[in-house]
Amino acid sequence: MPDPAHPRPTPAPTGAWPENFTSHRQGTDCPMCANDFSADDIGWGLLLRRREVSNAYLRRSGQVRGYAVVIYTGRHVAEPTDLDEGEAAAFWRDVLALGRSVEALYEPLKMNYLLLGNQIPHAHWHCVPRRDAGTELAPGGPLPFDALDLGHQDEEQLQADARALRRLLADADGRSGVRR
Repeated sequence: MPDPAHPRPTPAPTGAWPENFTSHRQGTDCPMCANDFSADDIGWGLLLRRREVSNAYLRRSGQVRGYAVVIYTGRHVAEPTDLDEGEAAAFWRDVLALGRSVEALYEPLKMNYLLLGNQIPHAHWHCVPRRDAGTELAPGGPLPFDALDLGHQDEEQLQADARALRRLLADADGRSGVRR
């Protein structure tokens, strides 16, 4: 279900880029940059961790419990190759910390990490836990993107999961990582 407070770019017809993709890629009216990165709840997600170059959020949308995103917040960046070595290392450390925390809490069979930007050209990683065949939407294959966008998580469970992930991420600060 779309979030009217945080609209996605207009989907493009097959074989075309989304409306305003080129200007968004250059940072003009980027939908990702329009988020209030100082807020603890940005409508589509709950803040899990704020770091020097990125924020991590637990998503409300979709049908996958534990679906989280790390967004580069230092400035508008469309591609990871636009980052200098220090920024890239810090961004990747933040992604790894979130991935390890998601693994520790949900114990998925597999984690998927997606850095696409085909709809919103701003550097962000989707961190998606994949589960056993009995509870998985597409075992052994790619998830349909609708599984990540359509529907909403149970709010009470989402809030409890966010608290648990925040604790795991806080515990990870100063350590090399969180392991299951």
